[in-house]
Amino acid sequence: GRAPDLRYVEEAARQIAHTATSDKIVVEKSTVPVKACESIKTILKTNKRYGVNYQVLSNPEFLAEGSAIHDLLAPDRVLIGGEETIEGSLAIKKLSWIYEHWVPKEKILTTNTWSSELSKIVSYA
Repeated sequence: GRAPDLRYVEEAARQIAHTATSDKIVVEKSTVPVKACESIKTILKTNKRYGVNYQVLSNPEFLAEGSAIHDLLAPDRVLIGGEETIEGSLAIKKLSWIYEHWVPKEKILTTNTWSSELSKIVSYA
Protein backbone atom coordinates (compact mmCIF):
# COMPACT_ATOMS: atom_id res chain seq x y z
CA GLY A 1 0.00 0.00 0.00
CA ARG A 2 0.95 3.58 -0.57
CA ALA A 3 0.64 6.45 1.84
CA PRO A 4 -2.20 8.87 1.06
CA ASP A 5 -1.27 11.92 -1.00
CA LEU A 6 -1.84 14.88 1.31
CA ARG A 7 0.37 17.36 -0.53
CA TYR A 8 -2.55 19.67 -1.42
CA VAL A 9 -3.89 19.65 2.13
CA GLU A 10 -0.39 20.34 3.45
CA GLU A 11 0.18 23.14 0.93
CA ALA A 12 -3.15 24.72 1.89
CA ALA A 13 -2.06 24.66 5.55
CA ARG A 14 1.25 26.34 4.62
CA GLN A 15 -0.60 29.04 2.66
CA ILE A 16 -2.91 29.72 5.60
CA ALA A 17 0.04 29.91 8.00
CA HIS A 18 1.96 32.31 5.76
CA THR A 19 -0.97 34.67 5.14
CA ALA A 20 -3.05 34.68 8.34
CA THR A 21 -2.53 37.73 10.52
CA SER A 22 -5.05 36.82 13.23
CA ASP A 23 -6.29 33.69 14.98
CA LYS A 24 -8.12 31.25 12.69
CA ILE A 25 -10.30 28.17 12.83
CA VAL A 26 -9.26 25.78 10.06
CA VAL A 27 -11.94 23.25 9.07
CA GLU A 28 -10.86 20.03 7.38
CA LYS A 29 -13.72 18.58 5.33
CA SER A 30 -11.87 16.24 2.98
CA THR A 31 -11.70 12.49 3.33
CA VAL A 32 -8.31 12.16 4.95
CA PRO A 33 -6.61 9.54 7.10
CA VAL A 34 -7.00 9.62 10.86
CA LYS A 35 -4.49 12.06 12.38
CA ALA A 36 -4.51 14.37 9.33
CA CYS A 37 -5.64 17.21 11.60
CA GLU A 38 -2.50 16.60 13.67
CA SER A 39 -0.38 17.04 10.54
CA ILE A 40 -2.26 20.21 9.64
CA LYS A 41 -1.75 21.59 13.17
CA THR A 42 1.97 20.81 13.01
CA ILE A 43 2.33 22.63 9.69
CA LEU A 44 0.36 25.64 10.95
CA LYS A 45 2.40 25.81 14.17
CA THR A 46 5.72 25.44 12.35
CA ASN A 47 4.95 28.09 9.71
CA LYS A 48 2.74 30.55 11.61
CA ARG A 49 3.35 34.21 12.15
CA TYR A 50 4.14 35.33 15.68
CA GLY A 51 1.04 35.63 17.86
CA VAL A 52 -1.33 33.82 15.48
CA ASN A 53 -3.08 30.76 16.89
CA TYR A 54 -5.11 28.07 15.16
CA GLN A 55 -7.78 25.55 15.99
CA VAL A 56 -8.18 22.72 13.49
CA LEU A 57 -11.58 21.04 13.27
CA SER A 58 -12.62 17.88 11.47
CA ASN A 59 -16.00 18.28 9.76
CA PRO A 60 -16.47 15.33 7.39
CA GLU A 61 -19.11 15.42 4.69
CA PHE A 62 -21.48 12.49 4.39
CA LEU A 63 -22.72 13.01 0.84
CA ALA A 64 -24.34 10.32 -1.26
CA GLU A 65 -23.80 10.23 -4.99
CA GLY A 66 -26.77 11.75 -6.78
CA SER A 67 -28.07 13.63 -3.75
CA ALA A 68 -25.17 15.92 -2.80
CA ILE A 69 -27.17 19.17 -2.94
CA HIS A 70 -29.96 17.71 -0.82
CA ASP A 71 -27.43 16.23 1.61
CA LEU A 72 -25.77 19.63 2.02
CA LEU A 73 -29.04 21.49 2.55
CA ALA A 74 -30.72 18.87 4.75
CA PRO A 75 -28.04 16.59 6.21
CA ASP A 76 -29.07 13.64 8.35
CA ARG A 77 -26.18 14.62 10.64
CA VAL A 78 -23.30 17.07 10.95
CA LEU A 79 -20.20 15.89 12.77
CA ILE A 80 -17.64 18.30 14.19
CA GLY A 81 -14.48 17.12 15.91
CA GLY A 82 -11.94 19.27 17.69
CA GLU A 83 -9.39 19.40 20.46
CA GLU A 84 -10.62 18.62 23.94
CA THR A 85 -9.45 21.99 25.26
CA ILE A 86 -11.23 25.23 26.08
CA GLU A 87 -10.06 26.70 22.76
CA GLY A 88 -11.14 23.58 20.89
CA SER A 89 -14.58 23.66 22.50
CA LEU A 90 -15.01 27.33 21.57
CA ALA A 91 -14.05 26.59 17.96
CA ILE A 92 -16.58 23.73 17.83
CA LYS A 93 -19.28 26.04 19.23
CA LYS A 94 -18.54 28.66 16.56
CA LEU A 95 -18.83 26.17 13.70
CA SER A 96 -21.95 24.63 15.28
CA TRP A 97 -23.52 28.09 15.42
CA ILE A 98 -23.05 28.49 11.66
CA TYR A 99 -24.70 25.12 10.96
CA GLU A 100 -27.59 25.93 13.34
CA HIS A 101 -28.82 28.45 10.76
CA TRP A 102 -30.17 25.56 8.65
CA VAL A 103 -29.54 22.31 10.54
CA PRO A 104 -31.52 21.39 13.68
CA LYS A 105 -29.31 21.39 16.79
CA GLU A 106 -30.05 17.73 17.53
CA LYS A 107 -28.44 16.75 14.20
CA ILE A 108 -25.15 18.49 15.07
CA LEU A 109 -22.86 16.03 16.82
CA THR A 110 -19.56 16.98 18.42
CA THR A 111 -16.62 14.82 19.38
CA ASN A 112 -12.84 14.80 19.44
CA THR A 113 -10.82 15.14 16.24
CA TRP A 114 -9.71 11.51 16.05
CA SER A 115 -13.27 10.14 16.34
CA SER A 116 -14.54 12.56 13.71
CA GLU A 117 -11.86 11.58 11.21
CA LEU A 118 -12.37 7.88 11.92
CA SER A 119 -16.15 8.10 11.48
CA LYS A 120 -15.77 9.27 7.89
CA ILE A 121 -13.54 6.33 7.02
CA VAL A 122 -15.80 3.86 8.84
CA SER A 123 -18.88 5.19 7.02
CA TYR A 124 -17.31 4.04 3.74
CA ALA A 125 -16.71 0.50 5.03
